Amino acid sequence: MIVKKLKRTSFKKSKSTMIGGLVDYILAEQDDNGKDKLAFAGSRNFLTMTVAAQKREMISLAEESIQSKMPVTHWILSWQENEQPSREQVDEAVSLFLRGMRLAEHQTIYALHKNTGNYHLHIVVNRTHPYTEKVIQPHRGFDIEAAHKIVAAIEHKQGWASQMNARYRVNEQGYVVKNLQRREQVKPKPKAEDFESATGEKSAQRIAQERGHAVIQNASSWEELHAGLDAVGLRFSRKGSGAVIFVGDTAVKASSVDRNFSMSKLCKRLGEFKPGYYSEQAFKKSAPEPVSHVCREEWQEYQQERQRLAEERRLAKAKREEEWEALERRQTERREAATARLAAHGLSVLNIARHFLKEQERQEKAVLRDRQSQAEKPERLPRFKHWLGKRSPHLGNLWRFRRRIAPGVEVRKREFPRVGTLASPYAAYREMVKKRFPEKMDESRLDAAIVLYMRCAGYTPQEVANEVFRHTPARPTGQSRDERIEYGRRVVWYAFGTAGDIDIANVQPTMEHIQKFNLEAEKMERERTQQEHRAFRLR
Repeated sequence: MIVKKLKRTSFKKSKSTMIGGLVDYILAEQDDNGKDKLAFAGSRNFLTMTVAAQKREMISLAEESIQSKMPVTHWILSWQENEQPSREQVDEAVSLFLRGMRLAEHQTIYALHKNTGNYHLHIVVNRTHPYTEKVIQPHRGFDIEAAHKIVAAIEHKQGWASQMNARYRVNEQGYVVKNLQRREQVKPKPKAEDFESATGEKSAQRIAQERGHAVIQNASSWEELHAGLDAVGLRFSRKGSGAVIFVGDTAVKASSVDRNFSMSKLCKRLGEFKPGYYSEQAFKKSAPEPVSHVCREEWQEYQQERQRLAEERRLAKAKREEEWEALERRQTERREAATARLAAHGLSVLNIARHFLKEQERQEKAVLRDRQSQAEKPERLPRFKHWLGKRSPHLGNLWRFRRRIAPGVEVRKREFPRVGTLASPYAAYREMVKKRFPEKMDESRLDAAIVLYMRCAGYTPQEVANEVFRHTPARPTGQSRDERIEYGRRVVWYAFGTAGDIDIANVQPTMEHIQKFNLEAEKMERERTQQEHRAFRLR
């Protein structure tokens, strides 16, 4: 699971507007494209029952906290693409989350969304206590670290897969502990990552981390630090009481590269700050670099398109400026000519002429402004992932899962020859997968693994979908026909889609491996059939 805390980015809107808009967004039945997004929703600790009344109740309590600009916090929990939580699991996850945050008595509205490839849960919680009216700061502000611990507990209890390089795990004794196998890595802040996701280009923050982190960490003097950064095309400079690292002409806060690289901490280690001298290379703007090896050729085309559109915008801006300069030049010449011609007729006549000339100039500028505003504007380039998705949904999904694709791994649509001979293989493959993966696993994860094995055995998507619809165990509270169809559709979409292609490419199953697990499943099916026959004879 992934956990995110969404911060308030604008303080221009009032609390009531922000909270009301947030609640309306997470409880909306459809997204902006008209696609169904709301799977189900719930609420906690309200006196009222209707959505409209609960929203007013949350706004009213939040406005009681005068000292807090935004006491309502918005969290998102996201499952992997092969996981489908039930209503009971979502309710339990919300309870565990609120209890772990020590907000179990606080007003909470939550909603599970299904309009993306991953089920994701929005939790909106009012940190203002409903009785004391005090604003709670969970874990003294270290709530993100606490959220990762809670996620590890939810994963363990419900059988979800943990993320690669997760911060925490649950040990054999059932305690949440730090994941010692986690590789500590410095990565850009969310704003820089959003830039990379939008453009496919490395942010200045990532470049500073990749090139300069080891240099600054290992430097034993300011001279060594400046020389090392100069060698990799970076610059270190003081700014106010802090420090920045220049990537070309872009400044990056040194503390955003690493918390230990703030000016105060570096001065403690290296002594009083000494400025350095840098070559021309450190002042040059470096060429854009792709953030991933995935879709590199398409990224290069995207960069060319960006440059073309940037040039078009530059030319359009230059043309507009030329038109304004030409108009101002004509108006100046006209004013000077009129002044010279009418100066002999006295000041009153001259002032009248100036008044009408000024009105004429105002009208001409308005006409030019309208004409320029109505002129066709240069095309706006979409975000890189959207641009890729328009070219090919497969490429868009490859970019989406780029962190799971190791360099050198070829992801392609593989067609497997039919080796499975079972007419109804689901039960046999289920037993085989459970034997191979004895750890606790949620039913949706288990079904996704079964379907992936069935794909490798050569079963078609329709055959797999039929098996899933007929034989998968129902949820504890049951499922409607539409919910069962949606469940099977997402399971098959994972196994036969890009995510399944990536998992297969990472494993690289050979025909020997496929035949081996298929024979294992068929053997289990024969044993099960024989046991049923023996049991029938003993009746």
